[in-house]
Amino acid sequence: MAIKLNILERPPIEEKIIYKDINLKMSVGFPNSTELSKNNLIQDLKTSDNLDAIRNSLINLISTSPGQKILNPQFGISFGDLLFLPVSRERGEVIAQTILNAFKKYESRVNIVNFDIVANIELQQYAIDITYNVPAFDYNPLKLKGDLDKTGFYV
Repeated sequence: MAIKLNILERPPIEEKIIYKDINLKMSVGFPNSTELSKNNLIQDLKTSDNLDAIRNSLINLISTSPGQKILNPQFGISFGDLLFLPVSRERGEVIAQTILNAFKKYESRVNIVNFDIVANIELQQYAIDITYNVPAFDYNPLKLKGDLDKTGFYV
């Protein structure tokens, strides 16, 4: 009887985790771990890795006002009264420029390819469509779409 040894075959390459963040849904599950002795029965908050972590960071940046993060009080975007005034195309352009400036300041991991904002006067909200790429993970375009109104940013 022959014994087959696969000593020349390479094991599957796991994706290297460069960036990690808490999942925005704040759900509990089994954490991703490469430790051999990790007990799979331990539950913790689920995490987002790499591209998902960067996407979470962009959402957090849009959703956070300066002063909300105690250890980094300057972090966030100050929309001022723009979201409480009637929705208009001109205000949408100011909001878009404010978001782009914040991305340049706080999120150097991304390059913005395209940024569209549409003012929906009937619903009193702005539809935001951002196309971006992450140079550390190729240059494939990624999308972030959501609605922004006076109550927050909803993806």
